[in-house]
Amino acid sequence: MANGKISVQQLAILVILVVIGDSILIAPSLVTVFAKEDAWISGVIGVMIGVLIAGLLYAVSRMYPQSTLIEFNRTLLGRWLGGAVSSLIIFYFLISTCGLLREVGDFITTQMMPETPIRAIHLLLILLLVWALRSGIVTISLSAELLFPWFIVFLMALLLCLLPQVKMDRLQPMLGHGWLPVFHGSVYVIVFPYAEMIIFLMLFPLVDRKAHTGRDYFLAAAIGGLVLISVIIVCILVLGSYITAHQVYPTYALAKKISIGRFFERVEAFLALIWIISTFFKTILYGYGFVRGFSQLFGVRDDRTLIMPAGFLFFGIAYAITPNVVYYNDLLKRMFPLWDFANALLLPLLLIAVHLIRKKRADPA
Repeated sequence: MANGKISVQQLAILVILVVIGDSILIAPSLVTVFAKEDAWISGVIGVMIGVLIAGLLYAVSRMYPQSTLIEFNRTLLGRWLGGAVSSLIIFYFLISTCGLLREVGDFITTQMMPETPIRAIHLLLILLLVWALRSGIVTISLSAELLFPWFIVFLMALLLCLLPQVKMDRLQPMLGHGWLPVFHGSVYVIVFPYAEMIIFLMLFPLVDRKAHTGRDYFLAAAIGGLVLISVIIVCILVLGSYITAHQVYPTYALAKKISIGRFFERVEAFLALIWIISTFFKTILYGYGFVRGFSQLFGVRDDRTLIMPAGFLFFGIAYAITPNVVYYNDLLKRMFPLWDFANALLLPLLLIAVHLIRKKRADPA
């Protein structure tokens, strides 16, 4: 699967797609439940801290530029502890892949094609996922580069079409419930786009690094965050905080409200396309991380032989992972923040600390 190098521009595009990912559809609701009218402030705080987490992950990658997360886990933590930590990370990649597949399946079957069995949707998605993984990371990156301009054009057009329905008074009262709900809401902005960027520790060795790689990486992480903040603000200004908080897919409900001259309307299919594109590329990267990580941990020479079995595994777990979208959203609120923080904050800090200790012991002078 690791057939060649990807450019810095392709890395930046993948970062933006992962940051926006599924968050564009579900983050406004998760944040607004806690922060109400101040959800946009939560977004700003979350993006600022999230970019710092992205920087922490980049710092880890620079310690061993040619190694993946699985490889330098073993290098720094030893065979047994490193293997145990890597097993947990691979399991995280597996659950994240299946969770994203389930998100797309639930969305399509509840909002667009209610009479279609969710397993049929999953089967089509996994066939595409298997094809993408067999094509390799370079082909995946080129596809993202090709679709990205259309992704941005459709997204910006949808947001601009909603401007006539904006009501600024829906942002009031500012900080009416204090700072605690704002900080609580910011946790979900930090976790779901940015803590999930740990997947790039599996991709950095494949990047054809230049002097501006770090700059472009940080800029892409910030751009993705600005898009999320914009979506949260528009949701509140158009729908209001109450409706935003109580909609499962507030951004999709937002797209349904577009009506220009009673002619240009019912464009929510474009929003669905935008979300499916970003979420599916995120799913592909997590699927890649699972297969690549498994092959490196267990010494499988040709990781392509694992793709088809992984597809069957994805199919089974994606269906069984949760009974419905309400239960899944509850898992997102309760379980995933702690798991994501452990992976994207505690593990990188541990790896950096061990690296510095080893470096100091090797060079006592």
